Amino acid sequence: MAAMSLGEAIVAYRQDHHLTQEDLASQLFVTRQAVSAWEQGKTWPDPEILANLNTLMASDFVKPAPPEADVPPSDAVTILLIMVAILVPVIGLAGPLVVLFNRRFPRWSKITAGVVIGVEVLILVVMILIVLLSAFTVTSTHTTS
Repeated sequence: MAAMSLGEAIVAYRQDHHLTQEDLASQLFVTRQAVSAWEQGKTWPDPEILANLNTLMASDFVKPAPPEADVPPSDAVTILLIMVAILVPVIGLAGPLVVLFNRRFPRWSKITAGVVIGVEVLILVVMILIVLLSAFTVTSTHTTS
């Protein structure tokens, strides 16, 4: 037996339950014209209304989405993310190092450069820890599955 369209299912439901388009529309808080358009296949209900219609009709028009598989990122993406996570702070160190070791800059600039270098090193350490922890997590999930 061929599957019914949504419009055919709505008509069949209404007829089985002796409902008019107006009755169904009032249950779904829409207009009679909206129900008519759905039955004729001219429009499709909004997702929220479709879920309410599914509950009302106890049909299979709206099925819950299957849970997405926990797909680990590909090796190329992982390597690229590791390179970016480490290179960005390293490149960020270039400017403050120039200021710190150049004698033409005043003392306050060198203090600021030292603070910036400290922050950059902290960011670099955090990025490396994140990469190592994520690699460990991915490895442990693959071994338990």
